[in-house]
Amino acid sequence: MYNQELCDKVDALYESGDYEAVVSLVENLPDNEKNYHLLYVLAASYSDLSDLGDDDDNTYHYKAIKILKQIADQGEHDLRWLYLIGRTYFNANFEEYAIEYFEKINRICQKDPDLSTFMNLEHFEKKCRECLYERALAVIFVTLENASKDKDLTVESVKENDIKLFFPKYNIRVTIDIFDLRRSGASLTFKIFYPDNEVEDYTIEGYGHTYENGITDALNRFITAVNSNLKQHCKNLNE
Repeated sequence: MYNQELCDKVDALYESGDYEAVVSLVENLPDNEKNYHLLYVLAASYSDLSDLGDDDDNTYHYKAIKILKQIADQGEHDLRWLYLIGRTYFNANFEEYAIEYFEKINRICQKDPDLSTFMNLEHFEKKCRECLYERALAVIFVTLENASKDKDLTVESVKENDIKLFFPKYNIRVTIDIFDLRRSGASLTFKIFYPDNEVEDYTIEGYGHTYENGITDALNRFITAVNSNLKQHCKNLNE
């Protein structure tokens, strides 16, 4: 069977939704016959199998991502590859990885808007940011609650990437703006409003091996930076 015939057969199986047949056929080929196109369709089939359900541990998603990384040298300039790896990361709940690929597609499509017609980038980017901010909010709340030992800590408002917190124990308010999200951290700005009307501003970079660890690192740097000032303000209020 010629290579083109093989590609056509795999395409037909994929288009018909017979993803398992694609997996069986391509996985059993010798490595030297697995070209870029066949591996791309194989990864797409694993991704679609996972999306159909019965993949609670993300096994199919991980297989798809592994294959896509295997052909990354060719794929990084292919919109289909960028879209597939972004969508696969998104569906595997790794939004911090997914959004990087969608943003890259957006940059490419700004030069030619017609390229984005087959991809719902706005939906994925919006959902990625929503998930990332929800996860960031959870990390922020738990970390600051534990550090302040203020069990009455409340979230006064959340608007996009702007979070407002109130610490009743110290009678202070803190606003946090997450202006840069990365897979290994974030950049955050903090504004503290003390009861004596003094305001302090901080901009802090957080780093880590995971998104959550990077957020926590930024928070810990913030806590260390303000700890002495907060103690002094509390002391002044109690005198």
